[in-house]
Parts: sequence; structure tokens; C-alpha cells
Amino acid sequence: MNVRVYATLRAIVGGPKVALESGPGDSFRTLLHELITRWPDLQKELFDRNGELHTGIHVFLDGRDIRYLGGMDMLIPEGAEVRIFPPVGGGTGCATPFADDGR
Repeated sequence: MNVRVYATLRAIVGGPKVALESGPGDSFRTLLHELITRWPDLQKELFDRNGELHTGIHVFLDGRDIRYLGGMDMLIPEGAEVRIFPPVGGGTGCATPFADDGR
């Protein structure tokens, strides 16, 4: 199964997409375990010291966060689109300040 990763995770896995053996019928926990087995540096990016998914990490199934669907033990359905987003922030600020006129 192909899984898309974003931002800082891409540098760890070597690109925007990874092909995994895990897929439909496996749990998201199994899929994430395969990721950290293949790329151990993902462990600290994805999980906290208690082995729980970091609160800033979002694993999406067809555009919906798995936390609100069934969590890590939910089985991956056939035809699923899986995307993993790390926390993202930054930027250089706003070029023009917002008007403070009540809009």
C-alpha cells in the first residue's frame, strides 16, 4: 500500500510516498510499526515515550483523522488513502498587518 507523508517526514523516508507491505485488513498500528521498523528515526517523530501517537501527528484515512474514526487499532479498509502529517508551523509573518477595524 502506498502512504503519503508530508513535511519533515519526507526527509526521513526519502520522498513524499512510501510503499508498504501493510495494507487493507491490517491495523493502523501495524502500518505505523512497519514504518518505524524500516525508518527507525520515525519513532521519535511519531510516538511519545509511552508509545502513543504524538498529539501533533495526524494520520488521515481518506481525509479524516483516525483518532476520530477508530484509532490505531482500526483496520485499514480496501482502497484506503492514507496520509501522515507531522506538526507544521512557521512562516515569516504577514507581509501586511491585518486591519484592526472589526472586520
